[in-house]
Amino acid sequence: MPAPAQASPTPAPGPTPGRAAVKHLDARSLRALAHPLRLRIVSSLRHEGPATATVVGQRLGESSGSTSYHLRVLAAHGFVEEDTGRGRGRERWWRSSADMTSWRPDQFLDDPDARAAEEWLTGAVARQGMEWADEWLRHRPEADPAWVAASDLSDYRVVATPDQVRALMDDVHATIARHVDALAVPEGGAAPEGAAPVRLLVYAIPRAGQEPAR
Repeated sequence: MPAPAQASPTPAPGPTPGRAAVKHLDARSLRALAHPLRLRIVSSLRHEGPATATVVGQRLGESSGSTSYHLRVLAAHGFVEEDTGRGRGRERWWRSSADMTSWRPDQFLDDPDARAAEEWLTGAVARQGMEWADEWLRHRPEADPAWVAASDLSDYRVVATPDQVRALMDDVHATIARHVDALAVPEGGAAPEGAAPVRLLVYAIPRAGQEPAR
């Protein structure tokens, strides 16, 4: 499950032009990320760029002491890394280690603590998606008509087996990855005129109470 906010014990490499770096979660890193402020910090660094603990605190309305602590925890689990090309003296700048986070809920079914963390994290991501959709709908009347036409909120109904849904979603993610690579802006380059950040949300969830009994 890719997430805006959101790998293995080895830190993922930094973002590279033309290829989105992905942080794949294991039980340990999943538990580390399942924290409201840490999730917000990772999102801020990904979407607003590198920052010091003080700047992150100003962005999020938190104290620099709190953000500094959580940045160190996130660094220990490979979510963020020090941006050594910035800052002077003792000033430490941080950047996200990846462009997105990915995990599979079925990996954690046998670990009660990781399962609880995964359920919290998935719920937080889903609620954030609903907030983004509501935010867009509130601002849509004043938006550029071209973006109104380009935006899409679709709801498909299918009847399929778990394997068929997994195959469908694998194809969807592969298509998205191909377009993301093609649309990537080279390091130091400029985005095309009229380009803007776009949130692409993808859900595939069984209708509650309708999945066949096992």
